[in-house]
Amino acid sequence: MTKEDKILFDVVFAFIKAKETAGEEISNTLIGDAVKQFATMFPNADDGLIKNELVSHFTIGIGKSDTLYKYKRPWIANYKQNHPNDSDFPFWTDYKTYLQKDKKYPAKVINEIDSSTDAILDGMANPNEDIDFEKKGMVIGYVQSGKTGNYVGLINKGLDVGYRFIVVLAGLHNNLRQQTQFRIDEGVCGFQRNEGKDEIVGVGKLPYQFTPKNRRPQTLTTSASDGDFNLKAAVMNTINFDADIPLIAVVKKNASVLRNLNKWIDGKLTINNEQVSSKSVLIIDDECDQASVNTKFKIEDLDKPIEDENGITDPSNTPSMINKLIKELLNKFSRRAYVGYTATPYANVFIPIDNEHYRDVFPEDFIVRLDQPTNYLGPEKYFASENEEDDLPGMLLLDKTEEFAQHLKECYKTDITNIEIPESLKSALYIFIVSGAIRFYRGQESENMSMLIHASHLTLIQNQLGVEIRDLWQMISDSIRQNDGIVWSNLELIYNGDYQNGFDYGMMSQQDFTDFYKSNNSFVDGNFNLPRDFSELKDDVRKFASAVEVIVVNSSQPDSLNYHLYPEGRKVIAIGGNTMSRGLTLEGLHTSYFVRHARAFDTLMQMGRWFGYRSNYADLCRIITTSEIAFDFSEICQADIKMKQDIIAMIKSNSSPRDFLINIRQSSTSIKVTSKMGAATERRITWAGGEEITTRIDRNPEIVINNHKVVLELIENLETSCEVERNDNRVIYKKVPLTLLDDLKEKYSMIANSGTMDFEKIFEFYQKFNFDLVDVVIVGRKSSEGLNDVNFFFSGKELGLAQRNPHEDSDLNMFKVPKGKLTDANYLSLFVKEGTYLGDREKKQPSRVCQDLIRPIITFVALNPKHFYLKRKVKKGDPVLKENTYLEQIDILGDFETNDFNYIPFGVSVATPTNNNAGRNLKDEDVYINITVQNNINN
Repeated sequence: MTKEDKILFDVVFAFIKAKETAGEEISNTLIGDAVKQFATMFPNADDGLIKNELVSHFTIGIGKSDTLYKYKRPWIANYKQNHPNDSDFPFWTDYKTYLQKDKKYPAKVINEIDSSTDAILDGMANPNEDIDFEKKGMVIGYVQSGKTGNYVGLINKGLDVGYRFIVVLAGLHNNLRQQTQFRIDEGVCGFQRNEGKDEIVGVGKLPYQFTPKNRRPQTLTTSASDGDFNLKAAVMNTINFDADIPLIAVVKKNASVLRNLNKWIDGKLTINNEQVSSKSVLIIDDECDQASVNTKFKIEDLDKPIEDENGITDPSNTPSMINKLIKELLNKFSRRAYVGYTATPYANVFIPIDNEHYRDVFPEDFIVRLDQPTNYLGPEKYFASENEEDDLPGMLLLDKTEEFAQHLKECYKTDITNIEIPESLKSALYIFIVSGAIRFYRGQESENMSMLIHASHLTLIQNQLGVEIRDLWQMISDSIRQNDGIVWSNLELIYNGDYQNGFDYGMMSQQDFTDFYKSNNSFVDGNFNLPRDFSELKDDVRKFASAVEVIVVNSSQPDSLNYHLYPEGRKVIAIGGNTMSRGLTLEGLHTSYFVRHARAFDTLMQMGRWFGYRSNYADLCRIITTSEIAFDFSEICQADIKMKQDIIAMIKSNSSPRDFLINIRQSSTSIKVTSKMGAATERRITWAGGEEITTRIDRNPEIVINNHKVVLELIENLETSCEVERNDNRVIYKKVPLTLLDDLKEKYSMIANSGTMDFEKIFEFYQKFNFDLVDVVIVGRKSSEGLNDVNFFFSGKELGLAQRNPHEDSDLNMFKVPKGKLTDANYLSLFVKEGTYLGDREKKQPSRVCQDLIRPIITFVALNPKHFYLKRKVKKGDPVLKENTYLEQIDILGDFETNDFNYIPFGVSVATPTNNNAGRNLKDEDVYINITVQNNINN
């Protein structure tokens, strides 16, 4: 934005904010009228840009958080009743004003922070009551979703109600600790200490503050690179531990740091002749599933004592060091609250809660699940939309022949100076330039803009990559200044969509990307301005490229992101690994090059730094990765969605955290749930209450032909023995006795998906729980005569065959179903009991629909062979070209040219009611659960 744009924005923002505060509904029309009203005062301002920015801000919505309590004791409402003034909550009032005035947070988001932090406080204790207490809870958010903003709000409210010592455990790496410290300096302290001097920041800059300057917190740490807790400096410090003034420490989860902090507190207790402090302490554990959980045990050792009767320690049962030191820290206070924050709570829910040596950080008293704002770009929007066509574009898959990650491993073993930058990474740099230039074009030149390169966890490799990328970037930026034809041609090809270097298939044009986002409900009326021609971007390309720095972010490098030091926005290419895998925010991230794989759900999910908020540049974001990583992310999303549904169900059933039987869905690949499996154990599947599908289908023509014959023979038998219903896109065989399906057990060939798709086991379960009848369905699409359309007759009804694109990770031998979705989103809702009402959203949730299914539904999805044997997906309506198929396999089944096929492939879906005919709830899954929770429930 220009200076005049910013002035107009601030004027209209204040005007609309006043109306919102007065309770007026904010609409697009109201915003447009307000911009017109004030735009006459600023003739050089871009009123269209201002309107788009304001609309994207004021139309953000957010749901309500859900909370599970051990004992619900809602004390905070009564406390507010007795303390009704803003001055009674000075820290929170200042923070709220800061979010409104400076950060421009939407009112709905601030209100939800207010509401959710109240819910957290209700799970904690009222520190004003003269009793000792211990409260432990966990807050579950989303990766890069604003958890820090939430716990900064909690800190402020905690200080207001009487918590006097705040310790924030801010991850394992110094970059994250620094970033967290600065946000707490901005949102709580109001000052930043640097080289012995205090600089006013954040809430400290508010023209009117409710918090007196002499009540601002004392800080034991600073945001400097060496600002973590230091015992010598703390001893020399004039900080008064016993004063009523709040005290804050933001520390790494580092054994030396925590040990020294504990020593310092011990020194204060010795001076006061105390065993424990009566000061109310709030410990916030950011990324609480990382390092904090004691993982040093075996299931079979759970009941063994830490020490035997002779005082000898059992080495296999010694708590991990960080966990031990956190426990020691907690135990130095008689009035203590511990609140963990994470987006991936898998390790936490596998803590063995019945063993006193391990349950010290289990969320015994409450679990809060935060909701996400509508403008949050989470994994489900990229990988798990209700329809594949709705998944956000932006994922670019690497050419499978590059194998850059493997190349880096080989260089590490031999000579790291032999690293060769692949075409895909060069292309990623060009993509970053194009997207950055468009952000300049949109008036966002003063914003932070970042690119992530995550290729290895090894610091030596990262450092050498930094050398190589700096040299390459210098060459590219020099070429731009010197008007090198090749570089400019590549940039234009990327903008226009005629580019494939290093990728598995050609890119869409930027116009196509933008049009898709403009039509998505999450981005309505955003700033999607594009130049009519690439030539209009040339000045912005030069400006952006000249501003970019290349830095390496790891423990061996002095580089730090430090966005707050760049008032005009920092433009940066950040190369790193573990340091950037947890908590650290890459601001303005719009290009991610990600080729390092991980073999655990939580690790891989946390690496997804591209999740977050991308206001007015979401259409410019690109994730460049391998097909294997993309497929595993889709698996993780399904598991994450399932876990969140279980959380909500437990909350609605008024269960306590100790009964928190979260089912973590296993992957159909080799990826683990977490490296910290703790008290996790497998539980056998029972299928009830959900849908299972063949996520992988064998492309061997012999198996396709065999399965085709089995299905055709089956329906031929069913035609004469069952009621048959024919519709536009399906044929239903109703009330089929299980005894007629024996051939499926013996002859139909399926990949078992970790045991979930096995007709013999499924039918055994049905017999055990009295599901004697099922409906069998053949489903396709309406028959038609288009170029790609293949039709087939089933029981006298001609159906079109379903046109399903394969997942990018499919190959000659295997068709992988994208997003775990085989049938249409609301397909199962066609089979619910008469009189059942389901909302549009409920119709698309198998777990909800299955509550009202009449009987099990076994669906054979008849697949179009031409799409089934695609090498890579095609856009809806585009022709299927021979060269894009495994034609040799297709020719065995039929004729590509005439669309006349003798045999067709099938996908299979099995949906099972939640309750059997006797009303018994049978819901279960093929999952990992906490065995100690299960034992408590069973007993």
